[in-house]
Amino acid sequence: MPEQRARAARLRQYVWVALALLVAIAIGAAVAWRQQQHTNSGAPTVPTLIVLPLHPDGARHDEGVLAENLSAELIPQLARIEGVRLIAKASALRADADHLDAAQLARRVGVSHALEGRLRELGGDQLHVELRLYTVPDDRTLWSKAYDRKLADVAALERDIAQAVAQALTLPIARAGAKPAAVDPTVYREYAEARRLAESPQRARGLDLLRALVAKAPNDARAHAALARSLASDRPSPGAYDEAAHEAEVALELVPDLAEAHAAQAILACHGGDWARCTDSFQRALTLDASDAACRIGYAYWLSGLGYTERALRESETAWLADPLSYDANFLRARLLDTTGRHNEALDYLDAATPQAGGLIYARWHNAVWRDDLKTASSLAAAMPRSDGFRESYIVVTEALGEPRLWPQALPLIGTSERANGGINVLRIMMPNPDYGIVIVGLEKMLRDGWPSYYMLLWMPEYAAMRHDPAFQDFLKRTRLLEYWREHGFPAQCHADGDGAACN
Repeated sequence: MPEQRARAARLRQYVWVALALLVAIAIGAAVAWRQQQHTNSGAPTVPTLIVLPLHPDGARHDEGVLAENLSAELIPQLARIEGVRLIAKASALRADADHLDAAQLARRVGVSHALEGRLRELGGDQLHVELRLYTVPDDRTLWSKAYDRKLADVAALERDIAQAVAQALTLPIARAGAKPAAVDPTVYREYAEARRLAESPQRARGLDLLRALVAKAPNDARAHAALARSLASDRPSPGAYDEAAHEAEVALELVPDLAEAHAAQAILACHGGDWARCTDSFQRALTLDASDAACRIGYAYWLSGLGYTERALRESETAWLADPLSYDANFLRARLLDTTGRHNEALDYLDAATPQAGGLIYARWHNAVWRDDLKTASSLAAAMPRSDGFRESYIVVTEALGEPRLWPQALPLIGTSERANGGINVLRIMMPNPDYGIVIVGLEKMLRDGWPSYYMLLWMPEYAAMRHDPAFQDFLKRTRLLEYWREHGFPAQCHADGDGAACN
């Protein structure tokens, strides 16, 4: 018997050793696989095309505006090529501004092909466009061609270019329907200038030009849609929203499948708490123009606002793949990773969110706190601008996180910042025994105002206690989120619970 017990003990030991070896091998293989995936992350798994901004041959302002607008309009046209992913306008502009060569385009943007070219006006509304399609990173020309067309035929030109690129890539392209109608050259020039200004620091001037244009050319659906989306994207204003809703309706009466008008209606519906129309309109817009990374970023923000954080994370990944150099795509990805508790991953995207923008330092501070890096949080708090009115509260809260006896000093400073800014200071959520009723009302206002980045705090694992407060159930009913969930499905972290919902 002793010998049998000894043999059994040795056998058990061998089994445990074998299991340990198998686990070690599995872990090693998994680590190696992750490292390989990370190393190869820049290599596109599908053909990926960047449309670099066309360069004007001369120094004339009009020529530059036309070149910029034609470049932007080629992106959705080329997105009709089946099996190709298009890089969004923001990253294309950044790549051009940074003078990225073919090797850098492959490494930093993850593309396999690039389209570049030049535009020159010949007089009499005649355009001369030269284009070259080349492979990345080896800079091998696949196709090149020069086009001489009238500006009135620019829509047909864009379609012809897309078909030629598809043929060069030996890929099919979706049917474009009937030949595009001619455009009024004057109206097209004014539209291009207005769009350029509306997306620049001269936004107000751009909006005025769009208003003048829709009055001058009431049948120009694109001008109505551009005005609608620009107005819808502003801070909430009843007058602006009413105007945006009207312009979107006019645009869709003229052209029912205009993606930008559906995007405008999506934003307006979200602000109004019409969640079904909000999500349906975003999905419609993205079906019509999957290359619109800005629209997808907005959709992801609102999905997260509705509690669908995992779906939002998937949309943010799609947006980032299309717009990897964009501040907005990197910032969104970081905020959603933080929302799901993946704070170390989020830091990588915060580091990539350049150039620096006003809200970045606050996102970095929160990320540092969630990573328990109070040293970094302290230096970030000290660097916050005094003009925002939040700096002193962030400094004291950072100190209180390390020295709890300082918490009584924080609440008065939080209150002062709220009175100065007219909204909640989200640091309230970090206070000992926070009043979740006040916090939730403040976060709800952020959601309705279209600033759902910090509203996402509601869904974070760190603040699960807030979702167990009675104020949370009132919020779900007041905002009709519960009603929407019951009809369209609950978020992954929530389920029906009596007449309310439990979100863990």
